[in-house]
Amino acid sequence: MPVTIPKEGTRGVPFPRRIAGLFSAVQRRMFRRRHGGRTQGGVPAFMLETVGARSGKVRTAMLGYLEDGPGAWLVSASLAGAKRHPGWLFNLAHDPTATVEFGDGRRIRVEASTLDGPDLDRAWQRFARDAPEYVQYRAKTDRSIPILRITEIAAPA
Repeated sequence: MPVTIPKEGTRGVPFPRRIAGLFSAVQRRMFRRRHGGRTQGGVPAFMLETVGARSGKVRTAMLGYLEDGPGAWLVSASLAGAKRHPGWLFNLAHDPTATVEFGDGRRIRVEASTLDGPDLDRAWQRFARDAPEYVQYRAKTDRSIPILRITEIAAPA
C-alpha cells in the first residue's frame, strides 16, 4: 500500500512548524554527535531522509522505530499528538523512497507504506507493548495517526 495521509484533526498538542524545524535541527546534531539516539521513552531512533514534496530539498527527521523483521521497521506519524501530520509524512506520500541513517553511520535506501486493517491493529498492539508513549499520543488528538512500515530496498545483484 502506498503512503496515505488521513484527514488532519481539530484538536491536539500545539506543535508550530517553526519550532518543529528548530527541534529537528537540534535532534540531527545530537544524533550524529552521539552516534545514535533514542526517543524520550527509550525507543531506538534513526534519521529519516526524504525529499520535500513541495521544496524538492533534502529533509531529515529523527524517528523512533520498532524493528519489524529483517530490513523492516515500524514508525508512527504521531508528532507528539499534534492535530497536524508531520512534514515527513507528506514527503513520503509524494515519494515513498527515502534513506534511513543509523547511529553507527549505516545508510540504507528504504521504501515506506502505510499500514491498514489487521496490520495496523497489530502494529498498535506492538507500540502499546514496546513504546507506550506513542499510544498516549492518540488520546491527545482526534486525528488518525498513521503507522508506516519502512522496508529496505534490496540492492540490485
